[in-house]
Amino acid sequence: MPRQGIQRGMSLIEVMVAVALLLIAAVGVAQMTRAGTALNADSRRITRASAIAQDLLGQIQTWDYDDPRIANTATANDADYGDGSQSFEAATGFIADHGEADLTLNGLDWNGIPLAELAAAGYQRYWNVAEPDDTNSNGIPDGKRIAVIVRWPHGTGFRRLVLYTAKVNPSPSERL
Repeated sequence: MPRQGIQRGMSLIEVMVAVALLLIAAVGVAQMTRAGTALNADSRRITRASAIAQDLLGQIQTWDYDDPRIANTATANDADYGDGSQSFEAATGFIADHGEADLTLNGLDWNGIPLAELAAAGYQRYWNVAEPDDTNSNGIPDGKRIAVIVRWPHGTGFRRLVLYTAKVNPSPSERL
């Protein structure tokens, strides 16, 4: 009886299984790379929006308490001064206290990021002002709560970033 030789190499089925496993791994790596790229782009947009909002907040801090650019012009949004209802995502129905046109209101100077730079990247900025009488109930605002909202297109809607600041009423007689 002839001796059978020892088989060496791989069968076709083993090769197909190995190729299938490699294909699955390659697809997983490609999807992770795509997701990472999308997250990186998102983080760049959020970082830029944060810089835009911080720029406006820094400018607001230099404005006087009675500056017309931080007047409470739409009292209907006072309870929602940070836009918690997400009404900025709606095409209509929301009126912000202030927008781009108010930056140079009455010929005032604007030294922050110019509108052309924002518009080119798709960003929009707004700010809402609320004047609560929190501490003494005397009917005179103790200060202003200011919410700066920066939004940008994302998919079929918008994403937004909201930063807050406050200004104390400088008239001590009105705060007593």
